[in-house]
Amino acid sequence: MIAKVIYFGPDECHRLMVLQSAGYAVEECESLIQLRAMLAKVAGVDAVLMSDREGVSPREALAAAKTHSSFPVILFRNTNMAYEESGFDLVVDCLTPPDVWLNDVDVLIERTRAELRA
Repeated sequence: MIAKVIYFGPDECHRLMVLQSAGYAVEECESLIQLRAMLAKVAGVDAVLMSDREGVSPREALAAAKTHSSFPVILFRNTNMAYEESGFDLVVDCLTPPDVWLNDVDVLIERTRAELRA
């Protein structure tokens, strides 16, 4: 089954291309307003992936995502900003190779799907 994800934030490391090449259906959004609207209208979302960036609090985006569903929220670290990482289901450091993080995302989504079916 194809996984549908929302990617929030800038794609500075070409993660969207990697996800799409792996068969993911990816919806992009850049602002918290856009994220909230997308979460309210897009059905069948399997995960929210986000990158940190100056001017946007990952905690705010995490809170928005968690209010809409129990799907996993994955943080891609792009900056050296200091903040609490708890609450994210997976945190990927900026130099993690694509094959490693893609496998981690696959496993997390499949595990979440299995839990929801149980």
